[in-house]
Amino acid sequence: MFEADKSAQDMIKTVAAPPQMLIRAGHSWTWELLLRILGAALQILATWAVIRALTPDDAGIYFRGFVIALGLSTLLRGKYEIYMAQQIISRCAGGGGILPGVLLLQLARRMLLRSSLLCAVLLVVTADLDIQAPQLQTVLQTYLPFVLALPFVSVSSFLGEALRAANRTLGIVVAAYAINLSMLLAVLFAPPDAPLEVYSWAFLLGSVVAATVAAALAWHTFPATRSQAAASPLSRETLHAVDSREWIGLARGVLLWGPLCILSVWAPPLEMARYAVAARTALIVDYFLPALNLTGCRETLIATQQVQASRRLLVGQLSAALVYSTVLVLPLLFLAPETLRIYGKPYDANLTIYALLLGVQWINGVGRPAVRNAVVTWNARRIGITLGSGAVVVLLVCALGVARYGALAAAGASLIGALVVNTRAIFLALSNLQQGESQSGTTSPGAKL
Repeated sequence: MFEADKSAQDMIKTVAAPPQMLIRAGHSWTWELLLRILGAALQILATWAVIRALTPDDAGIYFRGFVIALGLSTLLRGKYEIYMAQQIISRCAGGGGILPGVLLLQLARRMLLRSSLLCAVLLVVTADLDIQAPQLQTVLQTYLPFVLALPFVSVSSFLGEALRAANRTLGIVVAAYAINLSMLLAVLFAPPDAPLEVYSWAFLLGSVVAATVAAALAWHTFPATRSQAAASPLSRETLHAVDSREWIGLARGVLLWGPLCILSVWAPPLEMARYAVAARTALIVDYFLPALNLTGCRETLIATQQVQASRRLLVGQLSAALVYSTVLVLPLLFLAPETLRIYGKPYDANLTIYALLLGVQWINGVGRPAVRNAVVTWNARRIGITLGSGAVVVLLVCALGVARYGALAAAGASLIGALVVNTRAIFLALSNLQQGESQSGTTSPGAKL
């Protein structure tokens, strides 16, 4: 049984527990809230510190490195991430009866090997460019740590998404402490005229620590040993199921990072810096929203509940997600001018970009129950069409508008992509459940899902 399932059962028992247990649960929630607030504060503080220490152009060059590490890792881990999330959300053990912790360890090893091979290839290309084009030496030195961080970022992100699928969203927040703290330490201890590679090497150090923290949290949630992994190799059917999700994973990566890649290549560094500041600030929504959704929809924590939920239950979860997303995002939108004023010029003019990216977070929060439902029911053709069409749309929108609108085009493309995916997910989830209820009513009248 999953550790997440044990946590869910413990939470259910807490409802009928004596007052002492309720007080203890309240303290636990208080500590979790404080950890999330600390994570959000570190996110904003690290962003502010970096843009105060670097010129806007240098900040844009620095944040391009984030696109290299995070964007490539999303493409590399896509199929593994989707398959693992499907097994966790559906409460399955994986192919051949493999325990979830063993499956996670096996997939993490394969994903780590994949990212390490790409890292090695990029290092060879970098070494060749360093010889053939000496004028690029400064740029190469800046981005070398981001290339080296690729395996660590891949591991921490993969394990973090597995924790998210198990509704352990606090783990992602805690793992992000390392990156933000490394940025803060670089600003505190680097001399005023320090080159950009100092901040880049700090990112590498933070990514190593983040991967270590994520591994510890994942092992605690999905315990497994090396001997268990060695005794339970992945079957051919499991590997085929993972590989069949390759193109869906790539489409998802393009949907998420395609606009930023275009912005990094075709727009000046200033536009990259403007987008990064707005995006990192809007990302604090993700620190709180999944937890609020779970608090408001305790049904998602009940392990004994059937995966094929009723239409009424799904509508209730979507309604709760809509309420919590709106309650969280609206105050942030109202305070947007004051929030951006913290960063000073030229970032205080990012109001439209920031508003669009808050819209992305709002849409993702509203559609989260439907997306989880789509992962469980899994219609590869429909999901592939949805993600593929969304990826094409965001690439076209960003490519056509980036030359004129810069970061605004990338933010608009991201909003359109989120709308396409989540709207389609909600529609498919409701239609599938309606069809299931109709078929159930036809075959066994009076039966309930």
